[in-house]
Amino acid sequence: MPSTSPMNDAYTPVSQLLARLRGRIRTYVWAEAILLALVLLGVVFWGGLLVDWMFEPSPEWRMAAHVVVSVAVVSIIVWWGLRRWLVDLSDHSLALIIERKHPELADALSSAVYIHQHQDRDDMHPELARRTLQEAAEAVGRIDTDGLLNQVRLNRFALLVGGLAISVIALALGVPRVWDAYTERLALSPEQWPRTVSLEIDGFEPDGQGGFVRRVARNADVPLVVKASLAEGLSAPERVTIRYRWREGRRGRDDLVRIGDAQSGRDEAQRFEYLFERIASDVEFEIRGGDDRLRRLRLEVVERPKVTALSFECQYPAYLDRSDRSIPAGPRVELPEGTKLVAKGKANKPLSQIRWRRVVQTDDTPVITNEATTDFEKPLTVAADDMEMEVELVDENGISSAEPFRVTIVSREDELPQVLASRQGIGTAITYNAQVPVQLNIEDDYAVNSAWVDLVHDGESLPRVDVAMPAAANGEVITLATVDLAQLAKEHADDPLYQFSEGQLITITAGASDRYDLNENSRESTARPLSFEIVSEEDLMLRLAANEQNLRQTFESIADKLLLLYDSLEKMDGVASTDLVVVATAEATEVPSDEPDENELTEDADAQLAREAGRQAETARQIGDEVLGVAAGFEDIHAQLFNNRIENTELSDRIGNRIAAPLRSLGEQRMPQVAERIADLVNEGTLDIAKNETRQAIAEVEQLLREMQGLENYNEVIAMLREIIRQQDEINEKTKEQQKSNLRDLLLD
Repeated sequence: MPSTSPMNDAYTPVSQLLARLRGRIRTYVWAEAILLALVLLGVVFWGGLLVDWMFEPSPEWRMAAHVVVSVAVVSIIVWWGLRRWLVDLSDHSLALIIERKHPELADALSSAVYIHQHQDRDDMHPELARRTLQEAAEAVGRIDTDGLLNQVRLNRFALLVGGLAISVIALALGVPRVWDAYTERLALSPEQWPRTVSLEIDGFEPDGQGGFVRRVARNADVPLVVKASLAEGLSAPERVTIRYRWREGRRGRDDLVRIGDAQSGRDEAQRFEYLFERIASDVEFEIRGGDDRLRRLRLEVVERPKVTALSFECQYPAYLDRSDRSIPAGPRVELPEGTKLVAKGKANKPLSQIRWRRVVQTDDTPVITNEATTDFEKPLTVAADDMEMEVELVDENGISSAEPFRVTIVSREDELPQVLASRQGIGTAITYNAQVPVQLNIEDDYAVNSAWVDLVHDGESLPRVDVAMPAAANGEVITLATVDLAQLAKEHADDPLYQFSEGQLITITAGASDRYDLNENSRESTARPLSFEIVSEEDLMLRLAANEQNLRQTFESIADKLLLLYDSLEKMDGVASTDLVVVATAEATEVPSDEPDENELTEDADAQLAREAGRQAETARQIGDEVLGVAAGFEDIHAQLFNNRIENTELSDRIGNRIAAPLRSLGEQRMPQVAERIADLVNEGTLDIAKNETRQAIAEVEQLLREMQGLENYNEVIAMLREIIRQQDEINEKTKEQQKSNLRDLLLD
């Protein structure tokens, strides 16, 4: 395109107009972007002041806000400024903008731009093009480029920026304390806003999300304690409020209770309190008082810790001879004295501490001594006194169990063994060469250690004799101790203490000890002493004969009862069942009744027969028990003959084999069969069987009575022989005395 020509000269005013418009547009773009950025900064300044004063975010949060604002400002400059400034504003586009504002130009400006850009084309008419350019140049002088842009919008932004700037300057000049604090915080200072009220709340810790949390037990009363500092420059508000929101969405608001009336210079803080009663769910709240706020506070409800299992690992003392074992610990546990145990437990949640306390009872008032451990186990030793232990659990949040788990450990004190000594096959009268069996029944709460017998011969104590213990000598021991006088006399032939003779007394005292070894106290206990009189064989036989006579008389009365039982069976056999019922009915009422039904008569007869059979069967059983008592008496006589070493084979065989053994068989076998047959009389045909069994029992009783009568005759013969021998001995003694007297008379003469 040529640099100078008549067309170019005509286009120059148009070109200058478009250039001025282009510069104005670009200036407008930058002005608008800068003003918009300043508006943003002003709004952020005041909004940030409000937010920072209300929430006082940390320097990290403020730095993040600075970054966000910086990014926003840069975005405005780039988007509203640089991006539009870089847009290509061609002459044709600018001409169209002007013509849209000035429609009277009738496209003259855009046509001039087109002609100028295509003036070298061969098909363009030169004269027409020149005339168009002249008309456009003439119109340029009438165009005002200032009216082409929206100055009102720009002016509004400018006014807004000016107002914001004035407000900021006013803040700096009018409230320098706020200006200084805010600018320092904009500079990321950690200092808090200066306030006239400073609130603090106890018991909360950061939750890691910008708030504060306190974990509390479900259904607990949770007191909140808020303190308003009264340090220099601070004051307590007249009113402190709480605004809360429960987890389920319910909201509420309330005033805290002012506690007392604190004075500046005298008190450190004014106390305010609020109580959440039986809190059951999480709650978020904030505290407001004066120009201070405590925000994002939260109470989180958790379950209380509790003991789900508690057991004792017991190590028993040696005297018990028990293996270690684990037992569940209930509210009351009884353990032997000296047991070492380790209390182990489980909880329903992780714990931070377990507190063990021993409750000491003093005048019925529990005093808790300090005994704490962080392990969920506690070694203990069961002393002689009972003790009560309390277990209090504390979880990781510092929440303790609702009530301490209390267990009472009862100390089971070791008791002395109980010893019972009884004669076994021996009476109170013995011969000088008898063997004396003594049965020892020893009971101990745990285990028997040893047993013995002490002998006293005619007032003189003999050395203790140990008693052999069974292999399993635990809590109950039954053993037999035999004191053989003949053997002792033989072993100590030269010791006068062991020379036993008629008329002397022997006392046997049994004793025992247990294995308790926790102290040095004696663990021995003794039974009631057993006394024995040494008599001659003749005297012993007379006493046994008297016992035998008493037993025979007792057995004769038993025989009479058996005969009466048989008579009752005979009567039952002679009376019909229905007759029994009719008789019973007539005796029971004075008014004649209607003719009874046949079925009713049969039922009443069976019932009457069953009752009568039951009574007779009980009688048979009683007879059997009495027979066994007589059998035991004869067995005792037989044992005394043996233990006193009475050499009489005939007498021993008669009492043992022909009387005691048949008596035992009669009482244990025959009479129970009789009772069973009688009890079964309601069945048809069993009465004859019962009578037959009874007759056999009577036959056995008659045979035993004959044996007892023969024994009585035998004893009488023995007694007569002994009397003859005694009289013969007296005659011999008198003869000797007479001979001695005659000899003295001869010597004197």
